[in-house]
Amino acid sequence: MSESHQPPDLEPSCELRALVSPAGHVRLVTRNLTFDAAQQLGLDPGASHPAALDLLVGALAADLLTGLVREAARAGVPVHDAELRLAARLGNPLVALGVVGEAGSPALASVQGTLFVGGDTDEARLRALWDSACARAAVFATLSRSASIDITLRLVP
Repeated sequence: MSESHQPPDLEPSCELRALVSPAGHVRLVTRNLTFDAAQQLGLDPGASHPAALDLLVGALAADLLTGLVREAARAGVPVHDAELRLAARLGNPLVALGVVGEAGSPALASVQGTLFVGGDTDEARLRALWDSACARAAVFATLSRSASIDITLRLVP
């Protein structure tokens, strides 16, 4: 793990505790919220808890959609029917699963998606609000340093 150098006067933006439960999943506690994660990769369609990768991609979606809603509210533009669909790909998922003899990286390689959005304004204004939301999105900025993120905006009536 690399050592991080940060100014000493910054307060943490997020603090989280992670505990392994007797059932084998990880219990995550932040502020007054508790939620569980089941494993690293979500391969079981009947899983009762999201996997770590699900949470990561979900954090990206939440970051972008809440940012869009915030930017639209600041501009006085009502947004409706906003839906973001994302598909994440790992460099080599077999490495992440621990398959002996596999090479490459288990890292997130790319995220592709589509934002379906409607609002009481024109397309150019919605695109400008989306661009502003992306520019201020912490999770997006962090992930885009190491993975290709390509999201297409589609207007809905």
